[in-house]
Amino acid sequence: MSVDYVAAARRHIRDAHLLQHHERHVNAGQLFGISVECGLKSLLVRGGAAVDAAGNIKKPYREHLPKLDMLVNGLMMLPDGRAASVLQSRLPNLASLANWCVDHRYWRESAIPLPTSLEAWEWAALEMDALLDEAAGGGVL
Repeated sequence: MSVDYVAAARRHIRDAHLLQHHERHVNAGQLFGISVECGLKSLLVRGGAAVDAAGNIKKPYREHLPKLDMLVNGLMMLPDGRAASVLQSRLPNLASLANWCVDHRYWRESAIPLPTSLEAWEWAALEMDALLDEAAGGGVL
């Protein structure tokens, strides 16, 4: 499989921080959101979501934020239903991505909700990164 959602999430958050350091806030914000998307998809795959031969997640989860978040919130990834509460408790800033949009990559810079949203998007990405660490250690999912 060529798709690795965890590695992609990690790459995007690193690049977002590099861009942020160089005051490229619009593209940093885009990558913070992509990082969270990749993290969510990695958790879905770990929870049993179907993937194709390359490892791409299949419908209905082949979506972008905020629609992906809405799909995940209603999902019970584990038989005992712990996953939804784990996500909500470990990702309190996930809701801040409600105004993030993958299509921002096409927008005029002045139309993107920065700088007010950038910090919240960064926190959501940092929380996802920490959750991925925890999940890799076997402590969460």
